[in-house]
Amino acid sequence: MMTMSVRADPDNNSSHRPEYDGRSVALPRIDLLEPGDILLTSNRVSEDRKGLKQSDAIRRVTRGRFSHALICSSPPVFVEAIGSGVSTLSLGRCFAHDIANVRLLRFPNREIAQRAAKLAQYEIGRDYSVARAVRSVFPLDVLDRIDDHGIFCSALVAQVFSAAGAESFERVPIDRTTPATIDGIDGLDDLTAAVFRSGLMPNNAENMTALDGDRAPTLSAKQTQISADCARALWPQVADLIASYPEVALAAQPAFYSILKMVTEAIERADIVAPARRADYDRAVGALDRALAAFVAKGELVALFEEIARVDDAMIMRTIAESFEARPDIDLEALRGYVIAGQRQLDDRREAIDQWERWGAERSAALELYLPVERLAADATSRRNAALNEILARTGRPIDATSPKS
Repeated sequence: MMTMSVRADPDNNSSHRPEYDGRSVALPRIDLLEPGDILLTSNRVSEDRKGLKQSDAIRRVTRGRFSHALICSSPPVFVEAIGSGVSTLSLGRCFAHDIANVRLLRFPNREIAQRAAKLAQYEIGRDYSVARAVRSVFPLDVLDRIDDHGIFCSALVAQVFSAAGAESFERVPIDRTTPATIDGIDGLDDLTAAVFRSGLMPNNAENMTALDGDRAPTLSAKQTQISADCARALWPQVADLIASYPEVALAAQPAFYSILKMVTEAIERADIVAPARRADYDRAVGALDRALAAFVAKGELVALFEEIARVDDAMIMRTIAESFEARPDIDLEALRGYVIAGQRQLDDRREAIDQWERWGAERSAALELYLPVERLAADATSRRNAALNEILARTGRPIDATSPKS
C-alpha cells in the first residue's frame, strides 16, 4: 500500500492522528532503502499511554535507546513482529517526529542481508509471542519454558540474520535479543542521517504511521490474520510431515508463505525418501498441498490484494488530481523515491513469478492457485508505477522505466 504527501482525505474524520501544522519531521527516503536494512524505533510521541509505558519499560529494562525493531524485506516494505503477529509496514506511509527516535542500520555483507530479507518474508503471519518478548529481558528462570510458535520484534530480526549466516547476530541467543542488543552490534553501518531527511509534516499525516508514535490502520493486519489462520489450521500436518521424514530436512515457520515454500521443497526433494517409504511420503505431501490449495481457493488472499489495489488506486487518483493544480501540494522527492522503490519491488516480484513458472507451478496445486494472486499484485504495482511516473513527467522529473535499478 502507498501514501504520499498530499492533502488529507476530507472524508477521514480521524481525530487522534497529528494534524498538519507546518512542523518539521523526519521523512524516509525510500529510494535509498535496501533489502535487509534494519530499523530501530522508540515510541515517544503518542496519545496511547499504554504504548508509551511499554516502550519506556523496554528501554529501561534493556538500558537501550529503542523499543522496536523491523527489517526491510523489499523496499519500501518492512517486516515486523507486533501484537497482531508478524506483519508488514510500508515506510512510504511513515514519518518520525524526531530523527533521534529512529535508527537505520545496514549489514555490510549485501548477500547475507538479502538472504535475511527473503527469510523475513516467509515469517509474515506468524503469531507474536508476548511471553517470549518478556523472557528476552528477564532472567531465564523467571518464567517456565515457553512452548509456542510465536516470535517478537528483535528476535525476528536476529533469527533471519542468523539463518542467513550473520555471525554477529549469533553472539546472543535469539530469544534474548532485544532492540538494545541490535543497537550495540559492531560493524553495522548507520545510515540514519542519509535515509531520513527533514521536511514539513505531510498534510495527510493523520493517515500515516508515526514511527515514534501512533500508527495508522492498514490492510497488512488482515494479511497477517489470513496467514495466521491458515498456519493454525495446517500446522499439525506440517509438523507431522517434518517429524516423520527427517531425512528430507524440511522446515517451516507457522505462516502461509513459509508453508507454501516447504510444500514446493517437499515435492522437489521426494527422491531423497527411501523407495519403501516413498508412497506414504507422496500421500502426506499431496494431502498437505491439497489442504493449502483449499485455503487459497477460499479467495481471501485474492480479495485482500484486490482491496489493497482499490485503496492504492484511490490514492493515485487523488494525487493525479492534485498534480493538475496550479501549485500541486505533492512531495515530489518522496514521490520519485516511491516510484524507484516500486520498480525494484516489481522486479523482485516478477523474478519470483518467473522462478515459480520455470520450476513448474502445476507440480503443486497450492502454488498453481496462488500464482495468479502474485500476478494480480504485480499488475497493480505496474499500474501504480506508470501513473506516478506520469505525474513526475508533468513536473519534468520522470524516471526512465527502462532503468529500474537507477
